[in-house]
Amino acid sequence: MERFLKIGVETKLGGTDMKTKAIAIAFAIIALTSLPFAMNGQENETYLTEPDTNTSTYDYKDAPRNEISASIGVVSAFGGVFDFFKVLIEGVGNGIAGNKTDTKFIGTYGLDYYYQVNKWFRPGAKVVYEGLTTTIRDSTNAIVNHYNTSTLSVMASSQFSYLNKKHVKLYSGIDLGIGTIFDDNKKGSGTTSTFCAFNVTVIGIRVGNDNIFGLVETNIGMDALIKAGFGARF
Repeated sequence: MERFLKIGVETKLGGTDMKTKAIAIAFAIIALTSLPFAMNGQENETYLTEPDTNTSTYDYKDAPRNEISASIGVVSAFGGVFDFFKVLIEGVGNGIAGNKTDTKFIGTYGLDYYYQVNKWFRPGAKVVYEGLTTTIRDSTNAIVNHYNTSTLSVMASSQFSYLNKKHVKLYSGIDLGIGTIFDDNKKGSGTTSTFCAFNVTVIGIRVGNDNIFGLVETNIGMDALIKAGFGARF
């Protein structure tokens, strides 16, 4: 009887050990099976929270904020139209008198400064100079008159970027300020007049790095219709 009890106890204990082992093995299988999913979830979470260091989007925080540029371009829309009609009217009058009018545009020159407030907005200021020379000759080719006309505009400026890549930036802008027209006439002492200067940058493109860049713009107003230049950031 004692022997049967001993065998029964051992059998019962052995059964308990078998159940414990089976449960442990089941938990181990479940843990091993779910490990790849847990690791994948951790990787996805890390990917979502860590910054993308390979992005090509321009980050203004890591670049110099100040920017200065110089440019040269063809005649401006406002100055060009004004000078065109002025030359046309004077040319008609000189033609009736038998004189010839020779007009040469000197070009449009600009100096700009901007400060990068955030990745899409840059306030600043610009100075634009434009000039032309006119020579009037009679039928014998002798100079009857000669004068220079120049325009100097100083304008507050705001530029708005809508494409910000590390090496390429597309933008538009608006400028408003004051301008002065200087007429230096050979036969007179010259005249000076002021006006409200304005300009709209239809589209501009900057290409370069964080320190040096080139630019091309199209404008309507006191700045050049088409201009190109270069600049530096610091």
